[in-house]
Amino acid sequence: MTPDPALPPAVVAAPPAGRPHFASLGWRLTVLLGSCLILASAVAAWLSARHLGNRLLDQSRSSVLRIADVVKRSTRYTMLHNRSEDTNQTVQNIGQQPGMEHVRIFSKDGRIAYSSKPDEVGRKVDLSAEACYQCHAVAQPLTHLDSPQRARIFRGDSDARVMAAIDVVYNEPGCSAAGCHRPPAEQKVLGVVDVGVSLKEIDQRIAVAGTGNLLFALAGTVFACGLLGLLVFTFVTRPVRSLLAGIRRVSAGHLDQSLPVTSADEVGQLAVAFNQMTVDLRAARNELNAWARTLEQQVEEKTKDLQVAQAQVIRAEKLSSLGILAAGVAHELNSPLTGILTFATLLLQDTPKDSRQREDLQLIVNETNRCAAIIRQLLEFSRDSGPQKRSHDLAQVLERTVALVERQAKFHNVKIAVTVAPDLPSVSCDGSEMEQVFLNLLINAAEAMPEGGSIAVRAVTAPGPRVLVEFADTGVGIPPENLGRIFDPFFTTKPVGKGTGLGLSVSHGIVRRHGGTIAVQSTVGKGTTFTIELPAAVAQEALR
Repeated sequence: MTPDPALPPAVVAAPPAGRPHFASLGWRLTVLLGSCLILASAVAAWLSARHLGNRLLDQSRSSVLRIADVVKRSTRYTMLHNRSEDTNQTVQNIGQQPGMEHVRIFSKDGRIAYSSKPDEVGRKVDLSAEACYQCHAVAQPLTHLDSPQRARIFRGDSDARVMAAIDVVYNEPGCSAAGCHRPPAEQKVLGVVDVGVSLKEIDQRIAVAGTGNLLFALAGTVFACGLLGLLVFTFVTRPVRSLLAGIRRVSAGHLDQSLPVTSADEVGQLAVAFNQMTVDLRAARNELNAWARTLEQQVEEKTKDLQVAQAQVIRAEKLSSLGILAAGVAHELNSPLTGILTFATLLLQDTPKDSRQREDLQLIVNETNRCAAIIRQLLEFSRDSGPQKRSHDLAQVLERTVALVERQAKFHNVKIAVTVAPDLPSVSCDGSEMEQVFLNLLINAAEAMPEGGSIAVRAVTAPGPRVLVEFADTGVGIPPENLGRIFDPFFTTKPVGKGTGLGLSVSHGIVRRHGGTIAVQSTVGKGTTFTIELPAAVAQEALR
């Protein structure tokens, strides 16, 4: 099966060669999913780094708060006993620990009483600064802070982040007993311990962790993309390419193409549907081919039928011309026959009765009369005139028809027996046309008995009143499959050139025009019976 030339080339042509690989469905699907994975991995790495940073900051906040509490507890004893040197030494020792940014103890008025940085001692800080904001953000300073509010993060002198925590030094009863502070009821807060820890190392750890998470996520994403590309190629690209190749082969006319079904997913169902489509297309093509062959055969048969019909029409035209020629010949023969009859009659009258020549002359007169009667019947039969219905005795019509054919060569071995009922009514018909009908039936019967046989002609009266005329022969019979077509024009079972297929059709038309019917019964090998039923002249007069 070749592609339809009426289709545009784009319908049957394959895609252009050298198509970029990135234009394929698998590549685009891999890139799309890979981009989604990269974005998801980057977001996950960022969230992980942020979560780690928050955890580290929480740990640092707890550590700074503990250090502030340690400083507070470490200096409480020395400050109760007013041992300033010991307090200052404790602050210095703690402030020199690695990662410590500063350790300060503020007095109530905001002056630095002790510091790990000696140059800061005695300096008064700005209460609106970042380090004092938690307590002095309002007009009345706060005397109590929750743990989360005690810690703060800000940029130090080295531009590194610093986490600082404060711890309030309250005026306890033991402090007023020392004589240097007022009673607790008059003064609740004595000062503040401020501890700062550098977050540089933690920030570096957060940065390293974020970078590591990002690199790990990117490496995992690359591996996932490769695995995804392999899966897409295995389960999407390769089946789709196989399906595309099958579609191209089908479009090229190879309907025996089928795809392997390797899965039960949508791709497998698509392969099943494709295989079913090729089966249906193959069946449809076979049906079309069979129908085309049948059509070609029917066209060939109809062409032969038309050729036979054309030959039969030509033969009918020839027979018509031959009939006209025969009528002319009959006219020409009628004159010499009339002369022979006249002179033979005159010689017969002049010949003595006891003369031997009288018998010869009587034979000449009889045969001449018979020839004249045959020529007269031939002229009446071949006369082309419109139907002229009048009352006829069918017995006489049958007698004339039998006399016209009984001496023909094909009737030499055929016995014709005519039986007419004595009460047979007359029939209103065209005698010439009825002779033509009877003549066709007699000739067909004789041709059905090439080895000889008998024809029984019977004319009887039927209720109605109607007249039945039967022609029963002992011929070869008509096959059952042909009984329904014997009255069709140009249908004949005779060899080409032996019949036109018009005799029975014309006879059927003549009988129908006379208001009658013609039927046939036949048994192969036993014979055929044609029955003609015509209305009697009495019935037709009654109808008028």
